[in-house]
Formats: sequence, structure tokens, C-alpha cells
Amino acid sequence: MSLVDDIKQRVDIVELVSESVSIKKAGRTYKGLCPFHQEKTPSFIVFPETQTWHCFGSCGEGGDVFTFVQKRDGADFGEALRLLAQRAGVQLQAQSEEAVEEARERDRLFSLLEAAAAFFVEHLAAPDGEIARAYLTTRGVGQEARAEFRLGYSPPAWRALFTRLMAGGYSRQELAEAGLVVEKEDGSAFYDRFRNRLMFPISDGRGRVLGFGARSLDGSDPKYLNSPQTPLFDKGRLLYGLDKARPAIMASETAVIVEGYMDVIAAHESGFRNVVAGMGTAIGEAQFQSLARWARRFVLALDADSAGSAATLRGVDVATEALPGESVPTFAGGLLRFEQRLKGEVRVAVLPEGLDPDDIIRHDRGAWEKLIAEASSLVDYHFALARAEEDLSDAKGKARFARRLLPIIAAVTDQVERASYVERLARHLQVDAQVVEQELAAARTRGARIQGAGVRSQESGAVPPPGSWLLSPGSTRHFGLKEYTLSFLMRDAGALAAVNQELGHAGLEPLCAADLIDAADRPDPAAQALFGALDRAGGGDRLSLRASLDKDLRQLFDWIKGSWANEPEADEQLLWRDGITQALRLRRRRLTNDRDLLRLAMEDAEEPDERTRHLVGLERISRQIHALDRVIHGRSSLRTKQSVV
Repeated sequence: MSLVDDIKQRVDIVELVSESVSIKKAGRTYKGLCPFHQEKTPSFIVFPETQTWHCFGSCGEGGDVFTFVQKRDGADFGEALRLLAQRAGVQLQAQSEEAVEEARERDRLFSLLEAAAAFFVEHLAAPDGEIARAYLTTRGVGQEARAEFRLGYSPPAWRALFTRLMAGGYSRQELAEAGLVVEKEDGSAFYDRFRNRLMFPISDGRGRVLGFGARSLDGSDPKYLNSPQTPLFDKGRLLYGLDKARPAIMASETAVIVEGYMDVIAAHESGFRNVVAGMGTAIGEAQFQSLARWARRFVLALDADSAGSAATLRGVDVATEALPGESVPTFAGGLLRFEQRLKGEVRVAVLPEGLDPDDIIRHDRGAWEKLIAEASSLVDYHFALARAEEDLSDAKGKARFARRLLPIIAAVTDQVERASYVERLARHLQVDAQVVEQELAAARTRGARIQGAGVRSQESGAVPPPGSWLLSPGSTRHFGLKEYTLSFLMRDAGALAAVNQELGHAGLEPLCAADLIDAADRPDPAAQALFGALDRAGGGDRLSLRASLDKDLRQLFDWIKGSWANEPEADEQLLWRDGITQALRLRRRRLTNDRDLLRLAMEDAEEPDERTRHLVGLERISRQIHALDRVIHGRSSLRTKQSVV
């Protein structure tokens, strides 16, 4: 019997499902409302005899205990395997002493943070928590919400938490590693990181406390203070309220993203349970990817005063980069082509000036419902933003308006939808739609950007529009992530060394030809050959490199180099930072593909030992992806080109 079959035999699917779904016996089966989509009539069926489940409603999902856990928790196969093996009492593999010790240390941190959360809850109810209770009362936060979100208060004493937890048997080093205390510069003493603050526990999807957000109650700076980076807390990957919002997100397939903790609490109190928030920073790619496990529609609720900022524009762009894509066949010029389309929809709800979600929800519930339901598409959002910022009364203003919107319209893959936006742009410019079509065609021959590939930051003001170039009769090449990376490596002889240095920080091997795969996870021999030439040339002159290439590679070299010729000038440091980031994402794409292929191999494996070997490989790749994500999302302080070279 295989390991997977052994686990299936030990885990009863009725018992497993009934822990999160209300099901009732109906003859030889069990029936309930599907947890994965909204419905009024039960269509979710559990079959005890075959130990399987199936939804006969609109989602059509089905499977066994493994697929149920994967769908319920947004977990991959390896995660589901570990969870179910633990439940079944099955030992996956003999762990090394180092792995056992690491697991023990993590468990200690979890218990330590849980004890800290209980301490803060205790002090919210104590006499010294009156200042925090008064604040919550003025914000309209009731007792149920306080209990559900485990809100707390950190007393003003310098070592109150430190003293309690040390008495509980934890060490100073453990307290520091959990981010709960700060060590003096001379190492002579420790003191509590959070003092006289309203405390918001930050949990993972399973409800385990990983860290804290803390609001100042006496006007001291910073207003909001988060836990530092720890082995458990990574603010670039976490979302506040996700553990409580996940069921509603799964049921509605919609995630609403706001900016503040209090906004999340107000939304949940009022019945809007699919609302989450970031950790005081712009929402990053990893956070969108975690939401994409359960949602297909994402609504960014933005403050009016920040809706046009460069950081927000980049955040909107990151949303599209993070979402999964699918290859869709289209016909153009009588030729069959495949375009990448997002498996999701990103919309933007700009709040009324001077109001935040908390204000709107508590004063006019219907206004919030309408705001989210009528959120603008990304194209509509950019139209409104450009219209507010550009003067269309003169020719130069119209030209700027057109330059901002043409690349965005070109990214729309649906031809009918794109034609509608072309007509709209023509009306704004007061020109014939045919003129806009001609400009759109010209833009598509100057540069390309497959939606979601992250070719260049919105901040640079130089986003190449999507399209393709004819390299030879009957063949086309799209400008995607690998082409952008090659163009960056061609710009400067020190670029590859800088990329490899960042990979080294993550404990990963240097960039290699195998990383040059396209959005469909297919190898690109020409791109790989060009990369090999760049790698061999090292810090040599790029013009000399071109002369050494054969005819076909010279054509690819010139095409990539020429694709940027007509683009407006952008800040060199920004291009440098963005180039390194996109190269790291190229490596991440390959690691993700390797992981998916290994999963397929594990599914086909017949022997337990073979499955175990594959599982070890999956864990290794997952660690590499996690390490790479930390580098990518921690590059806000990336060194500039001058400090690297």
C-alpha cells in the first residue's frame, strides 16, 4: 500500500469535511452547502463508500481528502500531505536532528507569541487598559469584534511583557527572536518593543499568531508599529484578517483589500467578511498570490489622496503581475496565436475624499456595498486618473493623455473590449477612431508587455505596450519577462554579476540558460543561446559581443536592443533596480515550473520511497521559492548600480 493510500484509509472523509462544512446524512451520502461557492440549495455531496466528495453545483469541484484540504486551505499537495499524515499518525520520513531542532524552535516561537497575545488581551480588560478600551469605543468596535480579533493592550511599563514571559520559562534570546523585545545597543538589557499601544495580533491562514501590529495611543511616533522580520513574521507575505476572511473570500471568489486594521474590523463587524489589509505597506506580489488561491476578483479600496501616487500605481501593476495566467488562442491576420490572459479580475474603488472604509461602512453600509460593486476596471481607473491630471484643451496635453493610455489599452486582449476603449480614447482626443487604431498599431510595433509579466515598473513612465515583432517570415516573438531580462543584461556589463549577487543572498545558484523559459513554461533555445553568449562575455564590451554572434542571434540581439529605442528616458537607478527584480522573477518562474513538474511525477509514482524522494525535492524547491520571495519583496533598500559595481 502506498503512503497516500495509507493516509486515505486512515482519514475518514465525512469526519474531515464535517469539521468545516455542515453536512447531513441523506441516504447513503451526506449533503450540505458547497464551501467553495455561494449557493442556497445544497449541492455538495460526500460519498462515504468511496471516500470522495463532489459539488454538483456551479463550481463542479470534487476529489478526495487530499483535494479537499488543498481547496479548503489553499495548500499545495505537499502541505496537504503533511497535514493529513499528522492527522492519520503516519510518519512521512525520518527527520534529521537539525530538522527536529528547527521544528522545536518554531513551535516554541508559536507558543511564545500565543502567550504574548493572551498577555495583551488580559491587559485590555485590566484597569490600565482603559485608554485602549476608550479608543475602541470611540471607533465603534464592540465586544464581539474585540474578542474575535483578539485585540489587546501593551502596558506602558518598560519590561512588563518581558517579565511575564521570562517567568513563563522563555529565554531573552527567544523573546528577541520573536520580535517582542528590543536589546540595548550595548547589549546590557532588554525592554518591551510595544508599550502603551493598542495591539492587533497578526495571524497566518490557520489562525496562529505570527506577530503584532500596534497603534500608538499617546501620540508618539510611529503611529503604527509592526513586529520586525522574524522566522515567523514576514510583513511582505501576510494579510491582516485573512484567517477570518478566507471562508467569505472562497464563497464569493472576491477579495477586498483595504489599507488599515480598523477598516478590516469595521467591515467584518458589518457583515463584509471578505476584507483584508496589508501590513502598512503596499500590497506585494506574494500577498496577491496567496489570495489568488481562493479569489478570482480583487478590489483595491484606495484613499482618494493616494489613488494617483506612484506607489499605488505600482501596487495596481503588481496585482496583475501576481495573478495566474492562461494561454488563450486568438486569430490575428489569419494566423493562430496564443495570448496570455489573467485568470482573475482586478478592480479599483477610489474612496470619497477624506473618508476611509471604516467611516463609510459605519455611517452608510449601502454606500460601501455600492462602492465595491461598482469598482472600476483597471483601464477605467487609468482613464479617470489621466483625465484628472492632463489638460485636454491643448495638443500637448492630448498627446500625453494618449501616451499614458495607449499601452494600457493595448494590454486588453479581448478585441471587442479593446475596440470600445479605442473609441472612448478617440472621443476624449476628439479625433477619428481610425487615428487611434493607427497609433495603437504603431505602439504595438515599438515595444511589448504581456500583461502580468512585470516587464517594467509603472514608476518609470516607460511601459512598453504589448505586441509582437516579426523576426522572420511566419515567426513572431513576444516581448515578455525573459526578453526584458536579456535586454537588461545587454545594457550593462555588470548587470549579470549584480543579479547573481542577489541570488547568492537567497542561497541560490547564479542565473543560467535553463532559467530562460517563456510564460507557457517552454524552453526558448534562441534566448538561451543569447544568454550563454552574454554569460561567456562576462564584463566584456557588448558591441564586441554582437560581432561574435551568428546571423540569427545577431537578429535577436538587435531586436531586443531596438525594442527600447523609441521609449522615453527613465531614471537609470530605477531601471537598474527593476532589471534585477525582473531577473529574479524569471528564476522564480522556472522554480515554480520545476515544482509543478515534480508534483506531477509524485502523483504518478507508485512506490512510497519514490513519493518520499519527490516530497523531499518539493520541500527543497519550496524553500528556494520562499527565500527568493524574501529577496524580491525586500528590495526596497536595494543598492543602486553605483554601489554594486
